[in-house]
Amino acid sequence: MLRIYSSDKRSPTDGEWSSTLEDLIDSDDQIGGMDAMELRGWSQKNPTVPSRHLTDPVGQAMLSAFNKEFDAPKNYIETMIKGLGGTEEARKTVRDDVYAKRWGPTKTPIYGLLLPALHMLPNHKKELLDIARYLANDLKVPVEGKDALGCTALFWAISTKPYVQPEFAQILFDAGASVNTRSRFNNTAAAEISQADIHGDSSKNVQMMKWYIEHGGDVVTKDADGINPKTIVEMMRVKVPGLHDAIQAGKGPRKEGECANCGRTPANSLCGQCKKAKYCSSVCQTADWKMGHKKACKPV
Repeated sequence: MLRIYSSDKRSPTDGEWSSTLEDLIDSDDQIGGMDAMELRGWSQKNPTVPSRHLTDPVGQAMLSAFNKEFDAPKNYIETMIKGLGGTEEARKTVRDDVYAKRWGPTKTPIYGLLLPALHMLPNHKKELLDIARYLANDLKVPVEGKDALGCTALFWAISTKPYVQPEFAQILFDAGASVNTRSRFNNTAAAEISQADIHGDSSKNVQMMKWYIEHGGDVVTKDADGINPKTIVEMMRVKVPGLHDAIQAGKGPRKEGECANCGRTPANSLCGQCKKAKYCSSVCQTADWKMGHKKACKPV
C-alpha cells in the first residue's frame, strides 16, 4: 500500500525508502522503484486545482478563461507587455515570467493547465486551442516546461487516457516539443500509452501510439526499472493487437528535407555514416538509430 509521509528515511536494513517525500517533490532527479510509486501516489492525491491554486495574476487570467472568458490570458499578457514599454525586451520579460510559472502541489506549467480544461469544456475546444496557439506561436512560451513528475504537457496530452488531445499535442509538437522527452521515471509517453486496459476500451491507447510513432517516438529505450514499451506491448499482443500493429507499422516514409525520425523541417544534420538520413536534432538521430536506422544504415 502506498503511504504519504513527511520525514521517513530509508532504513539501512529495509532497503525500501530512499528519500523523504519533500525531497522527491523538490528534486528533478530521475527515480525508480518505491520512490517512483510514492511520488505517483502523492501526485494523484494532490492535483492542481484551478479554483484553489491559480491565485497570481497570470493564474487568475487562465482561471477566467476556464470560466469562458477566453480572451483573458491574451488581454492580460498583452497589457503587461504594453505596460513595460511594448518592446521586444518587454515581450521577452513577460514570456520568461509566464514560462517560469508553476501552479499547485504538482508544479503544473501553463500548458499543463489547458489539458484538463480541454477535457472539461469539449464544446469550447476551439477557444482553448486558440489560447495554446497564442502562447506557443505568438508569445513563443517554450513548450518543454515540466511538472513535479518531470512530464511535459505533450507527454500528458498523448498518454493520459481521459485527457488524450491530439490537436493540442500537435500544436505543442509544431512549436518544438519532443515526443521523446522523458519523465523523472526515465520513461516516455509510450510507457503510459502501453498501459492499456485489456478488459476495456483500448482505442485511445492505439490511436495515440500511432500518433507517437508517426511523430518519431522511441519504444525501445528502457525506463528506470528496466522495462521498455515494446516489451509491454508484446506481452499484451493477444489482448490489444492494435498497439503491436502500430509499432510494427512504424512512422512511415519521410519527404525530402524532413527529419527522418519526427518529420519536422528543417532537418540540417546528416547521419555521419550513410550521409543520407537527415535529422532536426541529436535527440531524433539517437531515437531513429535505436528504432531501426542502425540496421539499415550503410557506410558511404
